[in-house]
Amino acid sequence: MATGERPLSHVLQAGENFARLASARVESYLANYLGDLGDLVNLDSGTYDRVGVERVGAWVRARCRQWGAAITENPGGEYGDSFAATLNGAGMGSAVLIAHMDTVFPSGTAAARPFAVVGDRGLGPGTCDMKAGLLAGVYAIESLLEAGFTEYRSIRLVCTSDEEVGAPSSKAFVERMAEGADMVLVLEAGRENGDIVGQRRGGGTYRLTVTGRAAHAGVEPQKGRNAAIGACRQALALSALTDMAAGRTVNIGVIHAGTRPNIVPDHAEVEVDLRFDTAAGMEKLLASADLALAEAALEGTTYVWEPVQLRPPWERNAGTERLAARARDIAAALGFGFNAAATGGTSDGNFTATRGVPTLDGLGPVGGLDHGPDEYIEISSIAPRAALLAGLIATCGAPVLADGAEGTPARE
Repeated sequence: MATGERPLSHVLQAGENFARLASARVESYLANYLGDLGDLVNLDSGTYDRVGVERVGAWVRARCRQWGAAITENPGGEYGDSFAATLNGAGMGSAVLIAHMDTVFPSGTAAARPFAVVGDRGLGPGTCDMKAGLLAGVYAIESLLEAGFTEYRSIRLVCTSDEEVGAPSSKAFVERMAEGADMVLVLEAGRENGDIVGQRRGGGTYRLTVTGRAAHAGVEPQKGRNAAIGACRQALALSALTDMAAGRTVNIGVIHAGTRPNIVPDHAEVEVDLRFDTAAGMEKLLASADLALAEAALEGTTYVWEPVQLRPPWERNAGTERLAARARDIAAALGFGFNAAATGGTSDGNFTATRGVPTLDGLGPVGGLDHGPDEYIEISSIAPRAALLAGLIATCGAPVLADGAEGTPARE
């Protein structure tokens, strides 16, 4: 044990104790939490609504400054600016929490469907994905500060602006802010059955651009080269690469071509979603896509196949397994349980997990039906999940990957 380290058992016991304190605090402040959540949900913040995302960011920054946190900015360009709020202490260990401020909904959605509480559900655009999780992180940190937790080197809340489109402006920032951390806790919502997330598929969006030659469709169509037909041929070849058993899928999501029905189209674009379970599967799928496109290309056309965004697969690893075991121990002390599940969606956790930082996801309140009109979080899950976060942060002084690390591998 290095100089200054406390015994592992003491650190873990402290985590459970701080979790219990946080549970009681958040429960007592639940009305405040729901009021804050309503404020955030009622701010439209679709990824391309830069002004809306900045309004959410301003709200969160102001809250973090009340703690005395140092703010590190990351300019977003066409997107909102991302930022990190960091608390520096004199103890050991660092925890990074990651949340995104953007949603998938266009401006006006919040006015049409403002935040509402119906029974045990909080409803509204972005409630589940992921403003409730962002707020749970804020409340977890505040609970620790109020309880007098000081045994940390740093606690950092990273808020990104463009997660929903693959993090083009924030990926490198997330990786830099998480470098050297002892744990990364991603605040996406818990699964509908209460599970957290310990594995995510990789995925990305690619664009196929096909160029042909325009011609009059009635007078001399033979002089044209139909980019729409070429794009369709190649799209079908890509779709045929889907192999569920092998853990890879290809979805042809958007096709644009032509301007008028009496013109042979000289341009077409196809947007394609690719998913894969492993890094090896990613390499194989991308190589297969290159071959399929070449074989299916229409004579006389040219094409460009390029990535728009790509997240590598987050595969099972020792850091996640041990951190999941630690999370289950804390949850058990709070009276609930879960598995660390695999999911098909991607998140900012893909970036940190694949760089070797112990990462857990799905730590926000339990919710579901995200990206749809009935998106919700379970109000009864808010205090327990925020308490779990607080407990995990309080154990950051015990390295997850140190020799003799606690716990057993996560089991499904």
